[in-house]
Amino acid sequence: MQTIKKILCATDLSKFSTHLIEWGVELCSRFNARLLIFHAIPPPWDSVARQIEFERGGEKEENIEASHEKIKTIMGPFDIPWDSILAYGDPVREAAEIAKTTHADMVIAASHGLTGFQQFFMGSVIGSMAQTVARPLLMIPPPETDFYTQGPKPDIKNIITACSLTSADKDLKPFALTFSEKFNSPLEMVHVMESPVNTEVVSGTSAPYDEVQKRLEVQLAQRLKLLMPGKTQILRGVPGEELMQYAKNHAVDLIIAGIDDRPGRIITTTTAALLRHLPCPVLTVPVKTDG
Repeated sequence: MQTIKKILCATDLSKFSTHLIEWGVELCSRFNARLLIFHAIPPPWDSVARQIEFERGGEKEENIEASHEKIKTIMGPFDIPWDSILAYGDPVREAAEIAKTTHADMVIAASHGLTGFQQFFMGSVIGSMAQTVARPLLMIPPPETDFYTQGPKPDIKNIITACSLTSADKDLKPFALTFSEKFNSPLEMVHVMESPVNTEVVSGTSAPYDEVQKRLEVQLAQRLKLLMPGKTQILRGVPGEELMQYAKNHAVDLIIAGIDDRPGRIITTTTAALLRHLPCPVLTVPVKTDG
């Protein structure tokens, strides 16, 4: 099981901020954790002169004060322990630093990002966030997406863990078990077979193709069952695409996937695809990889 006592909610305080903070409040209630609401005031990007004017002319302080008041207003209805943390600078770098100095156990953010720029986290930038913040990162889709078929209520009823069937899977296990317990949700381990025959699992054979595939799926499912309790599912195809489609077809509420824990982090194509499209909330967990 994974202990989660501090959750850093990185918000841009846009119109979607209440939605994100509601997720933070729900998570803190489930985990008995403290909510740290973080917001960064980005400097103007158009010119050095404009940035100096912004910093010295009072706009910076005005923005910080207005942000404090907005956070207090949003948190008014909620009765949980919380603090606000404001910074000035690049939102991604500042979030990473604050997560480190506060020893946050998890960071949550929305796909619309930490700045006021439209869709800041879409595409490669959302990957930059996952690479930079050296903590488990939960990315929440915006409330108007297809994921919220019955309203954007913070709830997790079905969880899948994207298993690679490598040693890295053991780092996903504590988070999978913790979320499953706290939300009383069924847990499912999913592995996607990319190649027709995995020679590391099944030796070469002249048996018919379908027979070999079925034998391979049985062996892979058995390996998944050894990881943790729950259902198992073996899919075929491109991992990122298959996981996204499976999540949509089976009303999955959370996907847990790994990301390299080394400096400069490598995001696998599978995790990158999940972050780019966000079929549902995606939790990326730093994992130890071979090599």
